[in-house]
Amino acid sequence: MKNISLKNAWRTLPLRMVLFLPLIFFQGDQGVQFQFVEVDSLVAGDCKAVGDLDGDGYPDLVVGGMPGEGLNWYRNSDWNRTVIASPNIEFTTDCSLGDLDGDGDPDIVVPDGNSGNNLFWFQNPKPNGNPAIGPSWVRHTVGSVGDWGKDIKIADFDQDRRLDIATRGHGTAMIFFQTAPNTWAKTLLNVSSLGSEGLGLGDVDGDGRTDLVVQGAWLKNPGGSAARAGGNWLEYAIGGVDVSFKAMVADINGDGKPDVVFSSSEGTDDVAWWSCGPAGPTGPWTKNVIVSNLDRAHTLQAADLDGDGDLDVVTAQMHTSVDREVAVWFNLDRRGTLWRKQVVAASGLHNGQVADVNRDGRPDIFGANWTGNPPVKLWLNLPGI
Repeated sequence: MKNISLKNAWRTLPLRMVLFLPLIFFQGDQGVQFQFVEVDSLVAGDCKAVGDLDGDGYPDLVVGGMPGEGLNWYRNSDWNRTVIASPNIEFTTDCSLGDLDGDGDPDIVVPDGNSGNNLFWFQNPKPNGNPAIGPSWVRHTVGSVGDWGKDIKIADFDQDRRLDIATRGHGTAMIFFQTAPNTWAKTLLNVSSLGSEGLGLGDVDGDGRTDLVVQGAWLKNPGGSAARAGGNWLEYAIGGVDVSFKAMVADINGDGKPDVVFSSSEGTDDVAWWSCGPAGPTGPWTKNVIVSNLDRAHTLQAADLDGDGDLDVVTAQMHTSVDREVAVWFNLDRRGTLWRKQVVAASGLHNGQVADVNRDGRPDIFGANWTGNPPVKLWLNLPGI
């Protein structure tokens, strides 16, 4: 493991990096450079998340996997590992951070196993405890997903000022509504195009309510108490996508309207963003291809990686693919019609995350291959040198 003090190192670039840091740079035509950091050489995991767990103002890293790996967080920037818990079966396939108890710090939501009560949240011991003491994280039961839980999404879906949890198994999608502190009511969603995995989150129609994206379609949040009845979530078609998919909501063309981006997580499909027409998101959508037939793009993220004011797209293929590429697709015309690819690495990535880990205003890339395939990886997006 490399213990690199990131909080101060980049503030004196390039001198301090030249003197002290072993660097690996990746650079494309855009002049964007990445420094690779091996956070942990021994651990991987299906579950990844980024957030400030200890309240020091710097995003920390979360990884969860099988019993030999556990649920861990890595302190920014020495990457000291705290083991929060061991799974009953296996922490998979996703996790998410949110302040579930309303005390001002992020907690962790993660599935564990494929039967029984297998969705849990781990309570951050702050503000009165120390999150670096693993046993101080208390495990709470949310409920049963009914299968391997996937695609954890946290939002206040019913607008009651308490965070709720959306997730899915192989055949069902659901929301666990937090009706009172740490009291959960499960609502199944009526979905005709669920696919085998994948779930997106965002305000698709711009009405201030958080909607969900399923296989080639979106579910309109009715808002308020009506959201707690699954039949009230109306489904609107977007377009054909693979049954195993990743989905995100982002304004790719900069017109102020949400677009929806899809990739195939386990198969092969186009990475494409879909824009709605004059009829709005309940009407027809138009497909805009970023790259055709990309295999096993289990990472799909959007952020302005080159600082030019528009959203770029990050994809990464799992290490079980042939190419195993981690890549940035730069939005060259700011309208999503002209893209240029930069390969960051060829080592694969699963459920990768994009976040400004070192707080320099430039989004970074974090993740690992799925459980049992270390290391935990971080690519820092460096200022031009």
